[in-house]
Amino acid sequence: MKHMYRINIIVALLVIVAVTGCSYKQTNTQIRDTAFLKFTKSSTQKYTVVINDQYTFNLDSCTLQIETGQCYDDTTNKLYKITSGKFTIKVYDQDTNLILQKEHFIGSSNTMEINLQ
Repeated sequence: MKHMYRINIIVALLVIVAVTGCSYKQTNTQIRDTAFLKFTKSSTQKYTVVINDQYTFNLDSCTLQIETGQCYDDTTNKLYKITSGKFTIKVYDQDTNLILQKEHFIGSSNTMEINLQ
């Protein structure tokens, strides 16, 4: 009888170990699939940026602040969020002349600085 009791305990422990051990699962989940663009430009220049021929935004020239009398460029230290991966960027000046066209690959959570000076 003692022998059956031991076998039942061993079988029960093996079942518990198998159930708990097999249910453990480790995954690596990427939370954000975004990257960032940062532009360095002259504060007096105005540009239009086109990403993948779909998304268009402007990089304006500096604006004169009436209170201080100084020019303020709001694109300095500004990050533009895009989807990570391969993309084509086109930059046009204020006269709609193409001044930059490049294909880039940018990884997730990375920042790419584009110099327009």
